[in-house]
Amino acid sequence: MKHFISINQVSPLKLKSDHGGNGAILFRRLLTDDEFVSPIDFIDYTIIPTKCEIGTHQHVNNEEIYFIVSGTPLVIINGDEKRLESGSIAVVRSEQTHSLVNDTDSDVVILVIQVAIP
Repeated sequence: MKHFISINQVSPLKLKSDHGGNGAILFRRLLTDDEFVSPIDFIDYTIIPTKCEIGTHQHVNNEEIYFIVSGTPLVIINGDEKRLESGSIAVVRSEQTHSLVNDTDSDVVILVIQVAIP
């Protein structure tokens, strides 16, 4: 198991129309479930360029945490919309629908932690 990881050690992957969203995002899967004893599925460092989005989708039997590193995305969870800022956290519970829209003129950077529900 790794004790340390840097975004510079992981090549970014381009994902077009993530969950049906507009544009392409870049993400780095920093850690996967084999790095943990706890039920963490993964930790991603994700860049959502201006005018791009993660489309509306739903997860079952896991929860996601979005930590906003930079930018001011619009996050929608079960129809509840909130403009977040750097340092904010959004928590998406199992079976909730959610999306993230970068309708601003700057990139949005988020850290995504997905945790399985045992």
